[in-house]
Amino acid sequence: MRNIIVGAGRAGRELAAQLHESVIIDINPGKTEKLSKLAGVEVIIGDGSDEELLKQAGLKDANAFISLTNDDDINYRAAAIAKKYGVPKIIVRVEDPENTERFQELGIQYLMFPTRIVANLISDLMRSDAADDLIPFNKILVPILDNNAVEKAFKEALLVASVAKAEVTAVSSPDIDSQEMRFMAMVRSVPLKILLEEEKLTDIIKKHGRYPEGVIMNLETNGQPYCPDCIVIDHEELGILDKIFKRSVVLGLIKSASCPVLVARTFRYYETIIAILDSSDTSETVGRYAVQMAHMCSSDLHLLFLEEVPEVILTSIKKLGEEGNVPIIEKRVEGNPRIETIKAVKSGNYELVVISGHGKGVMGSDLIRKIINDAPCSVLTAV
Repeated sequence: MRNIIVGAGRAGRELAAQLHESVIIDINPGKTEKLSKLAGVEVIIGDGSDEELLKQAGLKDANAFISLTNDDDINYRAAAIAKKYGVPKIIVRVEDPENTERFQELGIQYLMFPTRIVANLISDLMRSDAADDLIPFNKILVPILDNNAVEKAFKEALLVASVAKAEVTAVSSPDIDSQEMRFMAMVRSVPLKILLEEEKLTDIIKKHGRYPEGVIMNLETNGQPYCPDCIVIDHEELGILDKIFKRSVVLGLIKSASCPVLVARTFRYYETIIAILDSSDTSETVGRYAVQMAHMCSSDLHLLFLEEVPEVILTSIKKLGEEGNVPIIEKRVEGNPRIETIKAVKSGNYELVVISGHGKGVMGSDLIRKIINDAPCSVLTAV
């Protein structure tokens, strides 16, 4: 089956060179000579948003459709046609982040934001050493427990890694399509390692698990201890693991993990983030991760105070926000902290909630459990 690529810029040509059975389309006849050097790639000169042209290129039989022009309108029209013909995988470049909602309403699976990523990278380089404080993760671990996790937890891990410039390590069984995972990582230019285990799902979990403490905490690669900066897990995996171990593995992992755990539900870049803070010392860590994530994704950040936060902690969070050019909106709970927190989390106004992974202060273990179970968006637990 074919991969159809619209846009023969540098990214399009590089991608076509790496993907077999590709068709690359560009409206500029002047690129014919460069494109003719791509071995095994069919070249079509024409409008990549023209339905008849796309049908002639084999759209009905396409395995993937990737639109990489620098014109959002062309990419939108082309993606809409691919969606109409039921192409299973559609990947689109979005130049203006303000067009995000438009593409999301179309139901596009994968959106790439080069403008946002490059701006953040340059901003970090300009800050020199201070940039290190704005990068939360270098190594992300994803336990792939079934095919759903590839489209959910793994997809969100790649999104985070693409803006954090991090590498992803996935632990998987041979029955999972690793070629599909490598393709997804390549599209987002994310370094990927896949550790295949020659066992069934339950054996993988038991081998790497230290129940009741957690899951996949002590991996080794090439004889070296592997210590991830973040573990990304699909919340729906809770159902699978519950059947095996008769307990909430997600909550057990969060409780025992020595690194943040991201419970994936959003599967796209975070536009607005909320951090839940109380008077405990962990609020500084929660605030720091929230600022870092907001900086990476160019998100707005809301700080929800359940009680008075020590001034030294608040000052530290605000200072990091200024360094990362993160807009911060402060909100204070009026009324019952538990009720107001759940109301804010379930409001649908946020793509990511950042909370403490350990119950201290007002943020007790019951409230943490409630947020993780009920939030309609992703939840990052800080340690």
